Amino acid sequence: MKKYILFFKKGILVSLVILSVVILFYFFYYNQQYEWNSSELRINWMYTISFFILFFYSLSFLIDTNIFYNIFLMIIILGTPLWIIIYILELFEFEPIFWNWYTIREIATIFCISILSPGLTLSFIKYIKINSNEDKKRKVFRKYHIHEGFVGIIFILNALFLWVLRYVMIQHKILKNELRIYLAIDMILLFLFLFSGSFLIFRDRRDFIRLKFIEKRHNDDYTNVSSVFNPINSESSKFFKSPRLLLHPFGILINSISVNLLIHGTDFLPEIVFNINNEILVLIGVILCFIAGGMLGIDWYRIFAKLYPNLYQEFKQILNDLKK
Repeated sequence: MKKYILFFKKGILVSLVILSVVILFYFFYYNQQYEWNSSELRINWMYTISFFILFFYSLSFLIDTNIFYNIFLMIIILGTPLWIIIYILELFEFEPIFWNWYTIREIATIFCISILSPGLTLSFIKYIKINSNEDKKRKVFRKYHIHEGFVGIIFILNALFLWVLRYVMIQHKILKNELRIYLAIDMILLFLFLFSGSFLIFRDRRDFIRLKFIEKRHNDDYTNVSSVFNPINSESSKFFKSPRLLLHPFGILINSISVNLLIHGTDFLPEIVFNINNEILVLIGVILCFIAGGMLGIDWYRIFAKLYPNLYQEFKQILNDLKK
């Protein structure tokens, strides 16, 4: 049975890769045919962005998570500088000779933004694993532990500041058009802070509800030790439980939509088709980003189990010992 499932997954994967090549070909072709800001070009954008959201979303479940994470790093490391460099060349009106800079830049942008949600989710889980070792001193300043919910609040406040900054920037035509790279960077940072803040608040939701932000701890507060997480007791074991409902697949998909609403706006959902202006789309993107971050923060343990199955079994045994 496993062989048939593996064969089925490979078939879907090959089909998606072939389809992605076809989509990119038509994206490049129609970018040469249509005028800038034409309705046809915006609809072409919508189809292309929507496809690659689903492509990378499906890819994150079809292949090994560590392989997907490496693909994410490669796209971000190569695509982000390419996007910035080509934008600067266009700003100084360097004309391409053999290829279309605009199309290459847009493809790099689509790749980076579409893979951002699943890749960023895996990055958070890896960060949790790396920084939860007892040798990291549990993020304690002397004997005081700062809860993740408190850090999440700070991130949300930073996101609100960037949202206000964005509103100020779009009032100036030069920042909205010629120097729009600053607006794009502001929106990316807004997404990162908003998603991170929501993730941390909902992951630490039990202490957040009780308003436990800073806590004095002692070494004898813990009774069990694992090779990954800090020593834990029966109270902190509640932190490592998954909700009854499966949330993370929906959280990743919603987050992918939210980041594209924030960055691409009416290119993702063209105003001429849906009759929604860009500011409403940005507001919807902000709301969806916060919801998605919360869903992933609540269901983070299931992702951890998939990413680190051996460590998950070890930790599961510790929890069983605590119950006894």
